[in-house]
Amino acid sequence: MRRQTVVNGALLALALGTLGVVWATRDAPTSAELTERKDKLWPSFRREKVRRLVLTKGSSRMELERGADELRITKPWSERADIATVQKLLTSLELASALRPADDVDPSRAGLGAEALSIRVEGQEKPLEIRLGGPAPAPVGARYARVEADGASRTYVVSQGVASELDVPFEKFRETRLLEHGRSELQTIAITKGAERLELAQREHGAFFVRTGDAWQLASRDAVDAVLTALARLSSEQLVEAERARSALGQQPREVKLELFDKDAPPITLRFAASCPAAPEQALVLREQAGRGPRAGCIPTDVAGALALRTEDARLAGPFSARVDEIEELRVTRGSAKLELARKDKAFLLRGATNADVPLDAGNERISAVLRARGAPSTAPFEPAGEVVIQISGADEATHREERVSVSKPRADGGVCLKRLADGVAMCVDAETARAFEPDTTLLRSLTVLRFAPSDLVSLRLEARGVTQKLTRRDDGSYDLTEPKGFGHDGALVANVVQTLGALEASRWVAAADEPRFGFASPRLRATFELTGGERPRELLVGAAAPGGYFAKTGGDPAVFVLPGSAFADLSAILVDRSLSPFAESDLERGELKVGTRPPKALSGPLLSSVAALRAEQTVHLGPRKPREGLDPPQLELLLTGKSGKTARITVGSCDTLDDASICYARRDGVDATFGLSRRLVAELRDFAEDVP
Repeated sequence: MRRQTVVNGALLALALGTLGVVWATRDAPTSAELTERKDKLWPSFRREKVRRLVLTKGSSRMELERGADELRITKPWSERADIATVQKLLTSLELASALRPADDVDPSRAGLGAEALSIRVEGQEKPLEIRLGGPAPAPVGARYARVEADGASRTYVVSQGVASELDVPFEKFRETRLLEHGRSELQTIAITKGAERLELAQREHGAFFVRTGDAWQLASRDAVDAVLTALARLSSEQLVEAERARSALGQQPREVKLELFDKDAPPITLRFAASCPAAPEQALVLREQAGRGPRAGCIPTDVAGALALRTEDARLAGPFSARVDEIEELRVTRGSAKLELARKDKAFLLRGATNADVPLDAGNERISAVLRARGAPSTAPFEPAGEVVIQISGADEATHREERVSVSKPRADGGVCLKRLADGVAMCVDAETARAFEPDTTLLRSLTVLRFAPSDLVSLRLEARGVTQKLTRRDDGSYDLTEPKGFGHDGALVANVVQTLGALEASRWVAAADEPRFGFASPRLRATFELTGGERPRELLVGAAAPGGYFAKTGGDPAVFVLPGSAFADLSAILVDRSLSPFAESDLERGELKVGTRPPKALSGPLLSSVAALRAEQTVHLGPRKPREGLDPPQLELLLTGKSGKTARITVGSCDTLDDASICYARRDGVDATFGLSRRLVAELRDFAEDVP
């Protein structure tokens, strides 16, 4: 028993001794690590143990010391170091290896004197040092280096790559960022220049306010973002000594004072000059903060310019400061009526007695109408009659917020006044803008107004521009233009009008019912159409002009939408055949061109082929020619003769601009209509007539 006790005690002592050895050598490199690193300049180098770096080169000296979690520059500047440059140097020290020993080379010949670069590493068991000397004979770019480690000193030849990685200009260790604080850390931003002063303050949920006199108003998101972006871009590749920067600032520099939410952090002052001493084409910034060394550098002029913001430009002009894609929910309340619209995946959900899906574009358009509202400022007494609330998503709970706007009773002109609850600012908007602040679900309807296939169309009657046109569809899918009589139809225009009507989309919905201002009492276009299936004819009415198009509605549905201008152009086009030549190319015998009173010129080759395919850009009107069209007498005449002996005469008059198209008026004998011919083609015909002898 006693013997067993002795054995156990010995084993325990051995275990404790082993543990002590392991603990004592826990930071020392293992034998495997030493074997792996035997060809390195410093086999025992441990980068995580580095506490201090001292770099000297001639009379220049730089020191870096590890703070809480990183190496910082302590001399000759007191500032953060560029992390990437420091890490790259440590990696180079860790991996540096020699090409060959050079202990027999005289130190003075190896350039290892006081002017050589020296890097001293402290924090290991014993300090490590490398001194980079002059060029070695071979290979190209190689240099001598003296390494001190573990009390011994040896000279080596190192490669050009190792030398360049170690010989880093001291300036490169300076962090290029002049401001390391982000949006969430900034409590106030004050920008002054002389008597000009702008103050911005960040409050709950990341919302910024701007001081106006003794009050604070919500600030424009775009204006604030421009300032914050400029501050985030305060980075300089060309640093300037602080004293030199101070002397270059001039008498009245623009000054930006930043106060941080961290009460222990002193305010930061940024001062700007239009020109930087080290780079005159750039601006200068000087950063100063109590307890930290000043920093200055050259920055792009547009960065400094973005900080020249005026108070009037920083105020929020609309009712809300959010953007469309940030809004999760919109609630509009007026008395007992309520509209609740919530974002759902790639669409919206309309909440109510029964939930309904709302297309993404319709929901976004409704929210956009609320956000883009603009009005005249108002200080009149405000009587709320409703409220609009938006829920705004944020990157985290701190930035997730809601904004509220009170809505007044409608005024006599149909407009309303809006009052932001965040700052008490009120504005009054017109009747058109006020619709977005009504709990009207009409504005959330799908933007698809009509949907049918061309094969579903039986007939179409169009009344626009004083012309009535009627199309009927044959069983084979072709069309007859039965009104106006005596004209063939233009296949491309007919296909376009049928396609546009059958896939009609609204730009936006504007009202649940008609009002006199929509202009439906005297519509500018009426389309009546009949579809297969025995349905009674349907109708589309287009009224007065609206921003981006025209007010429109369909028969049997009182809701009003805006028809895009391009769709109106398609539906109001005159559909008659725009071919000016009655002959196919194979049937055309001869063509002549006459300019004014000159003798006619014969057309041949490609030009004759072009005339055979001559087609107008548009039909200007039906009926007799008008004096302003300059067709009596014409500036050009085309005389065509077919192989059958039949002739045709095309006349070209004065030129004009219609519907943004540059045209010349043209007619064909026997066709009671005036067409618009490309002005460029007319110019080419004139050039031909003048060039041919």
